[in-house]
Amino acid sequence: MRKVIVSTYMTLDGRVDEIQEWAVAYNDDRAAKYHSDLLMNSDGLLLGRNTYEIFATLWPSLKGELPYINKLNSMVKYVASTTLKALSWENSHLIEGDVAEGVAKLKQQPGQDLVLYGCHGLMHSLLEHNLIDEYRILVHPILLAKGRSFLKDGAERVNLDLVDTTALGGGVTILTYQPVR
Repeated sequence: MRKVIVSTYMTLDGRVDEIQEWAVAYNDDRAAKYHSDLLMNSDGLLLGRNTYEIFATLWPSLKGELPYINKLNSMVKYVASTTLKALSWENSHLIEGDVAEGVAKLKQQPGQDLVLYGCHGLMHSLLEHNLIDEYRILVHPILLAKGRSFLKDGAERVNLDLVDTTALGGGVTILTYQPVR
């Protein structure tokens, strides 16, 4: 069975807003290798509308620059949205009907893992239905003190096991957790 892996950036105080304003300064060769390894071991992306719109305007224009960017552009993208009617990014498909049901079916299909970038609406929906198998949180050494937290207020508690830690450059640490089932 395929795994759903959430990969997201977070500040030390648990904030996930305005990523483009603080995370870019920490992107180095080790971060690129992390993303490359993650994508090369995956064959599908799960994206909410907001993340899709950001990615679809950025990544196609960078085609050819790095192998992981080429992989990101060419791999299948499953988009959860009730407002988008057409998707322009290559190999993008809307998840029709109930998103949790659609992702559960994708997990049952043969193939490599599914990566979910971002941590808002889609992640919360999959979390509520116990469809997330792993969290890879890239914790950045920043205290933002404002913005959205990783989990929305009122979310159910989730117990996790720490299964790996990886230090990147600039004080960024990848914490890999799996839900206690």
